[in-house]
Amino acid sequence: MEAVPRMPMVSFELKTSPEQTNFSALKQYIAEYYQEDPASYSKECYQLEQLRGNAVRPTRDVEGTATIRRYYCQLHSIQNRFLLGTVSEGQQMLTFHWKDLYAGCVLTKWNIKYEMAAVLHNFAALHTQLGAAESRSDPESMKKACTHFQCAAWAYGYVKDNYALLLQGDLSTELLIFMQALCLAQAQECIMEKSLCDNRKSGIIAKVTAQIVSYYNSALAALLTQNGDDGRLQDIVGSKQFKEWRRYVRFKISYLSCILLLYQGQQSEEQQKMGERVALYQASFDKLEEARKESKGLAQ
Repeated sequence: MEAVPRMPMVSFELKTSPEQTNFSALKQYIAEYYQEDPASYSKECYQLEQLRGNAVRPTRDVEGTATIRRYYCQLHSIQNRFLLGTVSEGQQMLTFHWKDLYAGCVLTKWNIKYEMAAVLHNFAALHTQLGAAESRSDPESMKKACTHFQCAAWAYGYVKDNYALLLQGDLSTELLIFMQALCLAQAQECIMEKSLCDNRKSGIIAKVTAQIVSYYNSALAALLTQNGDDGRLQDIVGSKQFKEWRRYVRFKISYLSCILLLYQGQQSEEQQKMGERVALYQASFDKLEEARKESKGLAQ
């Protein structure tokens, strides 16, 4: 395992909400539609406001992800009980403010589904930070990092698939596709490291690594979109961030392709296919040189 260094993982930032949401506005709905005393729900509204505050500024640990999850579940309950699924109804009660991560502007939304999308985005982003913070120096840490990236990939995918009509800016579909693919790649990379630690067979390691390369290729395709290097994502996140991600993904593709070819070569050697082995080892060396060139300028 020492011959294959553990490469740093990419994490993503959490969105911020510069203003609180006043859930006391729900009391009017309670009075009109449920014919109950709205004053008796003051405590619950206050607790919701406190929960939202903790969820949009979570502690950077597993408990923080649990807080975000609790708030997201509460939003689901509110949506079902108060029929806030449409913008027109939401405009009468709740207002949500979110700052775009890259444009810097503050968006004011009345649709509770946008709030749910933003919260789930933060759930994913926090998991990427926790995954990237793992040392991966032992099997348990590798498993934790893998789980964090898998959770992040699921959440980004869920936002993309279930809130598509609301997505824009730092919640754009193109960006979510990239983030999901990158998280899947990083989760699979943890599995590869665990396989190396366990001294798995060359064929197994090659298959695991091939899947990683496939995920990184998907991430690169999402970055470039249909317009090449001047794709839409560059307009959203800015040239500097776009180029950092592009350089990182290209490096990972070259570096992991080197590992893939190395273990394919070992598999050929085990099968006594000596000519094929030589070709694969040479191709692995070429990919290593390519990765070395790609690594120049990468953030440390």
